[in-house]
Amino acid sequence: MSEKREIILSGIRPTGRLHYGNYFGAIKTFVDLQEQGKSCYYFIADYHALTTLTEREDFFRQTLDMLRTYVACGLDPAKSVIYRQSDLPCTAELTLLLGMVTNIGHLERGTTYKDKMSKLTDRRDGTEGNPLSYGLLGYPVLMAADILIVKADIVPVGDDQRQHVEMAMDIAQKFNHRFGETLKVPAPVARNALRLPGLDGAAKMGKSEHNTLDLLDDPKTVLKKIKGVQTSTDPAPLSVESNEPDMVIPEMAPSLGTLYRLLHLLAPEDVYLDFMGKYRRQEKFYGLLKTTLAEYVSKFNEPIIERYNDPANNDEFVMDFLRENARKVTPVALETVEACRQAMGIGHSLHRA
Repeated sequence: MSEKREIILSGIRPTGRLHYGNYFGAIKTFVDLQEQGKSCYYFIADYHALTTLTEREDFFRQTLDMLRTYVACGLDPAKSVIYRQSDLPCTAELTLLLGMVTNIGHLERGTTYKDKMSKLTDRRDGTEGNPLSYGLLGYPVLMAADILIVKADIVPVGDDQRQHVEMAMDIAQKFNHRFGETLKVPAPVARNALRLPGLDGAAKMGKSEHNTLDLLDDPKTVLKKIKGVQTSTDPAPLSVESNEPDMVIPEMAPSLGTLYRLLHLLAPEDVYLDFMGKYRRQEKFYGLLKTTLAEYVSKFNEPIIERYNDPANNDEFVMDFLRENARKVTPVALETVEACRQAMGIGHSLHRA
């Protein structure tokens, strides 16, 4: 009998087009874990996407486009279990049950919720009371349900999500303490991922910030975006930091720091070091830097675009593996919910076999 492998779980919001921040912040890690033979579960967090919804979006279309890009980047649905959150409707039931043991004060300490609350300074729109949604406040409970329902052992996350995993651990421990050992308590693991700043020098590259370099950008678009980056020799008040141990960037303007970080990731070391020398000598080189970087970006994008457009990597292919993987995950998910129902005294659902 083969030894049961630990389940590694991570969620992905359905954003459609993916950018370099997504790749170096998550996708590369996902593919590396997969190739190490780990038991990887990756779910599309379409319920989570609804917490900030202001108007209708086609999340299913965005999911298909995003997963075709993931496949093009090397994520293999035959090696990793990839499924949609909403294809496990029992996740909503587990969220309800876990919510019964989670107090409001605990949720109000969530950094995401506190950040949103701190920005609510203007009430001239006529809104009375707290205009934030129940879904946003309860985001950590839904995330806990995602983790606990598949009995995940390890949840690799960046610093911005670590608190949510710790809250999931706390909820599971509280449930077990009250109703008996029912839920597997996961372990958060730091994901050593690079957080890329935006092309505008902002701290984060993001779709909503309109400062991304996308994995499916063609050479013309790449060159236009990079040429549009503001460059200056004026130093930034803080150094551009990197968690790449061999990457040293002195103080420089944030947007210029983004270009250098991308060059370090994509170009040979001698090319990067040559441009570092030009920067230190204060030579006039920005035009050459931008065209050189654009060439390496386009070279990196080319095979991804080719695999994305492969006729075999189509919508039907994505829908097939989503259906298949949902079937794989559903039994353990239902088992977890039934165990919680029994522990709380509700008993077996008459609507399930």
